[in-house]
Amino acid sequence: MIHGNQDQTTIDSYNIVHTVTGGTTTASPTTFPFGIKSGDMDLLSAVNGGEGTRTDAYRIELLITAQPAGTGVVVITGAAEGGPEEFIASLAIDCTADITETGDWRIVDVMALTDFHLGNGIDVADSGNNHPAKFGFDAIGYRYLRFYVTSLTTITDVRIYARHL
Repeated sequence: MIHGNQDQTTIDSYNIVHTVTGGTTTASPTTFPFGIKSGDMDLLSAVNGGEGTRTDAYRIELLITAQPAGTGVVVITGAAEGGPEEFIASLAIDCTADITETGDWRIVDVMALTDFHLGNGIDVADSGNNHPAKFGFDAIGYRYLRFYVTSLTTITDVRIYARHL
């Protein structure tokens, strides 16, 4: 018998939360002022399972596609509303294996993780196995997530897909 919400789960579809075109990169933050009021992904938005001050986005999972084949670095930060950005992780990505999404878009199959929040449920799954690699982390306490593509080699376009679990 199910009582309340403790036995319910939410499984959402993947949505594009950040794109890069033409090889444009952005530096990760070097200052950390309080007062953050936006991000690439607002976990309180209804599209991300938010309702009032409650979010179903307890865990976030990312897939990344890019074109053409190459390597890069993606930095993920999070913030509570009004707080500073906090580093969550940095991912060295590689899509040189022939795992095609469509046309010359490739799915990243290698992710090397630098974890900034030890013990926060951060993990990379299926990296380097010629399958789509996934990155997941606990999003509890964050409202906003931001994605910085800080370097690219050969890659010109990137799509970061996220879903909440």
